[in-house]
Amino acid sequence: MLMLIKAMEEKVMGNEMKKVGFLAKFSIGFGVFGQSLLTGIVTSYILFFGTDILGVSAMAISNLLLISKLFDGVTDLGMGVVLDKTKSKNGKARPWIARAVIPYVLFSILLFGVPQNFGNGMKLVWIFVAYNLYALAYTALGIAMNTLNIRLSRDEKEINSISTVLMFGTIFGNVVINAVAVGALTALSGSETFTQAGFMKLTAILGAVCTIGGFASYFTTMEIPDDELKAEVKPSSVEGIRSLVKNKYWLMQVANTFFIYFGLNARLAAMVYYGIYVLGNPGLITVLVIADNIPGLLAMPVALNICNKAGKRKASLIGLCCTMIGFALMFLNIHNLPLFIAGLVIKGLFFAPVQGVGNSFIVDSAVYGEWKTGVKAEGMAFSAVSFANKVSSGLAGVVVGWVLTLTGYVANAPQQTPAATNGIIFLYIGVTFLCTIGQIIVFACYDLDGKIGGIRKELEKRNNK
Repeated sequence: MLMLIKAMEEKVMGNEMKKVGFLAKFSIGFGVFGQSLLTGIVTSYILFFGTDILGVSAMAISNLLLISKLFDGVTDLGMGVVLDKTKSKNGKARPWIARAVIPYVLFSILLFGVPQNFGNGMKLVWIFVAYNLYALAYTALGIAMNTLNIRLSRDEKEINSISTVLMFGTIFGNVVINAVAVGALTALSGSETFTQAGFMKLTAILGAVCTIGGFASYFTTMEIPDDELKAEVKPSSVEGIRSLVKNKYWLMQVANTFFIYFGLNARLAAMVYYGIYVLGNPGLITVLVIADNIPGLLAMPVALNICNKAGKRKASLIGLCCTMIGFALMFLNIHNLPLFIAGLVIKGLFFAPVQGVGNSFIVDSAVYGEWKTGVKAEGMAFSAVSFANKVSSGLAGVVVGWVLTLTGYVANAPQQTPAATNGIIFLYIGVTFLCTIGQIIVFACYDLDGKIGGIRKELEKRNNK
């Protein structure tokens, strides 16, 4: 009997600490890459689509998107509860990937399908309804994909590796869509002026890639079976939320997530305006995207190795501080394109550690929460962080709309006023700079790295009793 129990324990530990194969990691990366393509076109162009294609005011569409984001954030929390309570032979996360990917694609296309004969009021209603359907499907798909990070292995280095793959796929998707969007929209619109038909065609193409990536992730991964996760507590929604609120490290990662996506989404929404009205050449948007993202992507494998050896927190904090060099170059060389690009490159390189292993910080906080409260709430941990993502994205859109309106931005004007131009510069650089300061403060207070190893060992002993 003792030998049988020992064999069962070894099997559990073997599954929990298993290595995740290359095909599974590639498929996960491809899955979030496809998802990121659609998210990128919506995030970067929905405001521009509303103002310059539909003729809706920037303030109106920004406020509408904020309301939608707040509603969407509530569904995030609900989705986390649903995922934690999911019982399936295919796991908790994988079934929702299969269920959500096709609706996500269809609603993305619908978002750009506003009937042109509608008045501005009805156009806003259409966008509101379509955006919330899109967001609901995005919530289910995004939380399921991110929760795979903790459902495939319990080995810390594997979790760091999967986190890096997830972030690499996400960023690469953003790079690709923002690099090719101008050329693709021009070609699909049949003119140098973007058209609604061009947006819909491009979204349909991106949707096909997203669908393939989603089902590839589903078919090539295998979650740790629930019956082998010993001592697992099935939390109620109230218990799950209470356990998270008591978890200071999780709260820090909520703040970190807010800062990351507030800065990112403000920058993405302002990028098309920056290319057209500050640089005077929308074709340079591709150069900005490449300089801002490719160095960080190339640095991620090195950053992962540094994080594994020196610790995630230390590597991230040093990297964030070093991004200040890049910001200084950008602020001092707004109209000197080579030096401005150099600043973007430096910022991207040093941002790689915190960006690459970002999800693993959330995993660590979830492990700490289980150790502290006895409640395992993996889905809720990621869903609530996703909530911070959605709220920050909505607020970023509102800030962009407000700044454009308050500084006197005029849609389709051949040239903007100095005030409007400075507003665009602030949105593209200044917001991200302030958010990076916030991240530095978060990681200066974060001290879980030195404790998580012992916490994991204690949980293993507790679960194997």
